[in-house]
Amino acid sequence: MLLFSFIALLSFIYVFSISKTLDYKKKLSDLLQEKEKINNSTIELKLLKEKSIYLDSILKQENISVTNSFQQIILKKINEFKKENKIELIEFNTSINVLDNNTNAQLYPLIIKGNFNELLSLLNYIEQQGLGEIKNINFLKKKDYRTKKNFLLLKLYIKKIATKN
Repeated sequence: MLLFSFIALLSFIYVFSISKTLDYKKKLSDLLQEKEKINNSTIELKLLKEKSIYLDSILKQENISVTNSFQQIILKKINEFKKENKIELIEFNTSINVLDNNTNAQLYPLIIKGNFNELLSLLNYIEQQGLGEIKNINFLKKKDYRTKKNFLLLKLYIKKIATKN
C-alpha cells in the first residue's frame, strides 16, 4: 500500500509540476530560437541595406539609372568615346528581337563613321565597358561624290541577352 501511494504521489507530482516545467522549458527554447532568428534577420536586413546603398552609389557614379534603357546607356557611352575621338554616329536603329540558342536577345544595329584606327578603338571600348556582346562588324568604304573623298563606315550589331528560356 505504501508503495502504491508513493507511485501515485510521484505520478501526481509529475502531472502537476514536472510536466508543466518541461513544457515551459520547451517553449522557452523555442522562443529563444525564434528570437535568434529575428536578431539574425535584422542583421541581414542591415547588411542588405548597406549593400543596396553601395550598389546605388556605384550606379550613380556611372550615371546609370534603373529607368535608363539599354539604348540610352549605349548612346551615352558612345558619346563619351566620341568626345575624345573623331567618330560620328550615323545611324542607331531600334532593337531587333532574336532567339539565339534558346535565349531571347536583342540586337542593336549601329552605323558609325570614322577612320579605321578610331573605329577599332571604339570596338575595344565597347568590349571593355561591357555594353554587350559584339555580334557582327562590317567595314564599308564609301565615297562622297560631292567632296570626292572616301570615308569608312562601321556597321555593328551589339547583342544584349533579354531572357533565358
